[in-house]
Amino acid sequence: MMPAPDDDDRQLRSVALQNAQTIVRARQQAEGVQVAARDGLEQKTAELALSLSMVRATLEASRDGILVSDDNAHITGFNQQYVRMWGLSDELMAFRDHERLLPEVSRQVEDTRHFLDRVHEIYRHSPAESFDLLQLRDGRIYERTSKIQVVEGQHVGRVWVFRDITEQRRTEDALRKKARVLELLNKTGTILTAKLDVRMLAQAVIDAATEISGAKVGVFFYNTAAPGGNSPFLRTVSGIAAEDFDSCGLPQAGALFDLTLSGAPMVHLDDLSKDARYEATARPGSVAIRSYLAVPVASGSADVIGGLFFGHPNAGVFDERAERLVTGIAAQAGVSIDNARLYEVARQAAQEREKLLDNERAARSEAEQMSRMKDEFLAMLAHELRNPLAPLRASAEILRLGADDPAVLERTRAIMERQIAHMTRLVDDLLDVSRISRGKLELRLEQIPLDDAIRSAAETSRPAIAERQHAFSITMPEQPIKVTADPVRLSQAFTNLLNNAAKYTPEGGSVELRVSANAQGVTVSIEDNGIGVPEHLSTRIFDMFVQGEPSPATPQAQGGLGIGLTLVRKIVEMHGGSIRAESRSDGPGSRFIVWLPVADAAAVAGAGAVEVPASVQPAAGAFEPRRILVTDDNVDAAVTLASLLGMLGHEVRTAHDGAEAIEAAAAFRPDIIFLDIGMPRMDGYEACRRIRALGQVPAPVVVALTGWGQADDKRKAQEAGFDHHFTKPVDPARLEALVGSNF
Repeated sequence: MMPAPDDDDRQLRSVALQNAQTIVRARQQAEGVQVAARDGLEQKTAELALSLSMVRATLEASRDGILVSDDNAHITGFNQQYVRMWGLSDELMAFRDHERLLPEVSRQVEDTRHFLDRVHEIYRHSPAESFDLLQLRDGRIYERTSKIQVVEGQHVGRVWVFRDITEQRRTEDALRKKARVLELLNKTGTILTAKLDVRMLAQAVIDAATEISGAKVGVFFYNTAAPGGNSPFLRTVSGIAAEDFDSCGLPQAGALFDLTLSGAPMVHLDDLSKDARYEATARPGSVAIRSYLAVPVASGSADVIGGLFFGHPNAGVFDERAERLVTGIAAQAGVSIDNARLYEVARQAAQEREKLLDNERAARSEAEQMSRMKDEFLAMLAHELRNPLAPLRASAEILRLGADDPAVLERTRAIMERQIAHMTRLVDDLLDVSRISRGKLELRLEQIPLDDAIRSAAETSRPAIAERQHAFSITMPEQPIKVTADPVRLSQAFTNLLNNAAKYTPEGGSVELRVSANAQGVTVSIEDNGIGVPEHLSTRIFDMFVQGEPSPATPQAQGGLGIGLTLVRKIVEMHGGSIRAESRSDGPGSRFIVWLPVADAAAVAGAGAVEVPASVQPAAGAFEPRRILVTDDNVDAAVTLASLLGMLGHEVRTAHDGAEAIEAAAAFRPDIIFLDIGMPRMDGYEACRRIRALGQVPAPVVVALTGWGQADDKRKAQEAGFDHHFTKPVDPARLEALVGSNF
């Protein structure tokens, strides 16, 4: 059965009422949730605002300048300290663009380009962290740190932090400077108390004082003389090279300088150029000295022994602290240098005393040795004189008894002749040595064939050689060789050498005389196969009274006075030659080698042993006089060489330094120029170069005539333009060969 309409209505109304109530309850519930959500949002908003305010307050409270930007250089945050540090305007900051800030900021940085490049590099490579020091043009120093900014794992930009560390750096620099000053003072004090070398002390003092005072240049003028002395002041320089000091402008003479060295108190000028007493010494272009500080240095006895002088190109550099420090150093320096000076005087006195003692000991030893040698010589002389007297007395007795046997008479005559000749040689040698020692021996020089002197000596020595049954040979070049010599004296020298060889060679030995020649001179070698020259006598064999040592095979070597070889050396040297002795390397025996200059180079040219350089070959045909310039600062050397060349028929002029040589070469136009190397005003190298630059046609032959004969000297001569290099003393024959050559 169908419900009645009223029932339906009631049901509908009931359902509608229920739905309405449900909706109301849901709305009420939703409104409650909405209110709660709104209240929560407002609370979160308030909390976020507080947090942002705290962040902002934190940023503003920081003494560092902070800038926050994203990867596109858009500024997302900053604090006012950043704005103040860089002096930026609000209008510029309102753009929130880091790129707009960079030109304004970079102008304040010392190295603008590097600053900009570094910022762009950081944006480009995005390092996790970077650190830089920025030197501003006004002297401030900023420390810049840059870090990436990450939020919930996402890279959102960079934080730039700038910290002003100027005062921190100044404090650190001041501390470092103070520590350096203390270090220098300690080091200087150690040196001043431990060292006794005046120059070392002076250098240490000025180095320390210059750095401590802040000066650019410092100098210590000091006197090392004893009190009351007048020695010139020496100096040590700091801050600049010593050779640049004279042009730096710091006073080193005049009223201000003398004021300090006279003992006046410290002189401190903020601007040296404004002081009327200043006599400027700076050369054009040098840095002028403005700040000036000078303090005297006095010894323990209050004598002024020097002064410390300091300068700086800026005005007002030196302060009271600098004054105190350099004054203290000056006081220490005065005492220490005074002690070192006194020590040096004492040390020199001790050295002089020791030197006197050494000289006394050496003189006493020499006197004792000479006394022994004199006694030995007198004993040997008595022995040598008595030896021939005995056979002479016996021979006289034989003659007195009237021996009539011709053989006995001839033997007696020969004995007397030999013994008289022996005594004559002894007396002659003694007289010759005495004359040479007193410079009284004279040579009668003439041009002679060397062969004459050698064969005369061989003839004189032949009995002594034959007595010992020695094999004797002479080897000479085919062409005759001429020497300028005293024939008697030169023969005497060769005789002594041959007798010496016979004396120290065992019976049945050999003696050989060889002659060889070249353009420079002639060499005479006398060799034997005897006992040789002992090593300990190799440097003394030509000394007076020194004799070779006898051996059982050479008992006759015990005779003689020990003056024969001395006489040989003197005679050879008087002839312009030289002699040396050596033991043979190819067997037993000795070799005595005599060198003599030849008298006529042309006569030597055809000899088999002659070697004449092609550059100095004698010219063919008639004699050709030359125009010759001789330059030597030794006037005697120049005059004697000019005289020699003049006697040979040449036209000769002299000069005595390089500048004179150039002038003479230009006016005289010589064919040959002899140039010394070490000369005043201008040396031979430079003179040769300038003579070559004259362009003379034909060019002169330029010869270096010098005492410098090393390989490097010859190389430098060649580079300077010399044609030949002769080392002094030069054999006259070699010069004559050059002058007479075809060049």
